[in-house]
Amino acid sequence: MQVERNLEKLAGRFDATISHKAFEDLHGLQEKESQKTPEEIKKIMGLKRKPSSSVFKEVGENGRVYPNYFAPVIVMEEGERVIKPMRYRVRPSFSDEEIPSKYNVFNARIDSLEKRKTWNSIFLQNHGLFPFIRFFEWVEVKGKKKLITFYPDDHDLMWAPMIYDTWRSESGEIEFSSFAIITNDPPKEIDEMGHDRCPIFLEETKISDWLKPEKFSKKQMYEILSSQEKTHFQHDFKVSR
Repeated sequence: MQVERNLEKLAGRFDATISHKAFEDLHGLQEKESQKTPEEIKKIMGLKRKPSSSVFKEVGENGRVYPNYFAPVIVMEEGERVIKPMRYRVRPSFSDEEIPSKYNVFNARIDSLEKRKTWNSIFLQNHGLFPFIRFFEWVEVKGKKKLITFYPDDHDLMWAPMIYDTWRSESGEIEFSSFAIITNDPPKEIDEMGHDRCPIFLEETKISDWLKPEKFSKKQMYEILSSQEKTHFQHDFKVSR
């Protein structure tokens, strides 16, 4: 993903408040991490191997967000929209160990929200919105991999409904929230490029409803997710080396 790094711009666009404390808390985690050895982080986080770099990475200068990076999202707190950082890849609250990287726990298929344990406990409970500019996908064409960039031709910003969970280490010294965006079948122009999924681009009038799951039934929530912005996706691509 590529995201908008200007938090003030996001706050104005979505009528939200920036949680400076939440960003300070993330920087606090980075500070704690710097004071521990990779072996200590491995044990605290329940990792399979010692980390070779920070496990609390933030958005870079180019706005690119990869799985396990922290990115700005929008949630409801005390009746107000709040912008705060969350990790793009869910760490379930019930997990003793980090889910292996071979499993996709950063994109939640809409048809698996009630079937998969990771999603079932937070769908209809913990909802948020993930604003982003464009998304990237690898596809294979005639034996060559292509990195394709997708973006709407009539919007400078997209937003996907997401679900999130909050994990705490056994010692209580590490705590963070992490999310997965909800995806659905792709529109024709993305399918024709060889990719079979697409983030849901939620209809703008449905944002407030999605962020307040306690006010709606399960059936109504699925109806909200089916309401998407009408747009057409453009694409750019390059052949990988």
